[in-house]
Amino acid sequence: MMTRFDDIRHYTDAEMLVALKRIRRFPELKPVVAYAFPDMTYDEFANLLDSITGIADLQHRVMVRGMATVVEKTMSSFSFSGLENIKPGKAYLYISNHRDIVLDAYLLQCILDTHGLPTTRITFGSNLMKSEFLRELGLCNKMFRTERGSDKGGDFASARGFYSALEHLSDYINSSILNDNVSIWIAQRGGRTKDGHDATDPALVKMLGMAHKNRNLADNYARLNIVPVTVSYEWEPCDALKAAERCKTVDGQYRKSENEDLVSIITGIKQYKGAVHLAIGKPLVEDDLLQLPASRSEFCDSLAAILDSRINAAYRFSPNNYIAHDILFNTKQFTHRYSSSQAELFARHIAAAIEKNNTVNPEKLRRNILELYANPIINAQ
Repeated sequence: MMTRFDDIRHYTDAEMLVALKRIRRFPELKPVVAYAFPDMTYDEFANLLDSITGIADLQHRVMVRGMATVVEKTMSSFSFSGLENIKPGKAYLYISNHRDIVLDAYLLQCILDTHGLPTTRITFGSNLMKSEFLRELGLCNKMFRTERGSDKGGDFASARGFYSALEHLSDYINSSILNDNVSIWIAQRGGRTKDGHDATDPALVKMLGMAHKNRNLADNYARLNIVPVTVSYEWEPCDALKAAERCKTVDGQYRKSENEDLVSIITGIKQYKGAVHLAIGKPLVEDDLLQLPASRSEFCDSLAAILDSRINAAYRFSPNNYIAHDILFNTKQFTHRYSSSQAELFARHIAAAIEKNNTVNPEKLRRNILELYANPIINAQ
């Protein structure tokens, strides 16, 4: 039966089971299996897929297991906090800082699943769906389509069409939480931060309220049970790629090369990340929102500022953040936070990034990497 969300929703259980048979025919699957399931042959993995009964089963037996391999191979530790803020049986809107295309959302899914809580639906940018393989994987894992505007290389030639898509997205998110009682994960901005500033886009906050424009603002947003989420990586996923992109950005415009998103996904997953922490904040309640300005525009700006404050306050700093800050500002303010060997390791990391990315200005690249690591400290001050 057709529904008003068929153009953006993820697969149903029945659709997912059919999709798994298609996914097995993609040549891209074999290297994924070899990396994420090193203790299984491809035939054994295929038999595992044949035994899957639904999306929850797929995520518990495949997604969580594969992510455990990523944690083991690329992290020295993975910790989390704030799970006590989440009540079983209640749907939430998780708004997260955005550092990695895949991991930011899926680390949260693993925490929820392994503690007996349902996973969330996840925003899935239309730019990522250009790969049929990624599209199938995403739709099988509760990812739903979000459009990119025409100014960001998206599918809409007119502002009117993009506005209509935002209304549709808002309706879906609100319906998921209020009617289906299914949580949503969404990034605080349209793309990953490239400069280390975790900033919530007020336009995203405005989008969330488009489904119920005539309701009281505080009540409208309180019903979404908004939870700020902060992911902190000791070694930033794709740090050199992000810094190089900033070098190549002119007048705010950057043109991606073919398969660049796929390269970022693979790099983000495989790159060593060291200590990683995910902090689940306290849900925003109506009392938090009643204090905000009455006008819609000012309300959304203020709500974005609250999210920024809570997300930045929960960021867990690593020695790399302190080292980058001291180098960037030519100070010894945080020398008690790191050792000389840690500083030398970070310097070698930057030198290797500069050597590898020899098509951009080395000094600009160096500064961009330093800012990526130093800005979280500046934001928390």
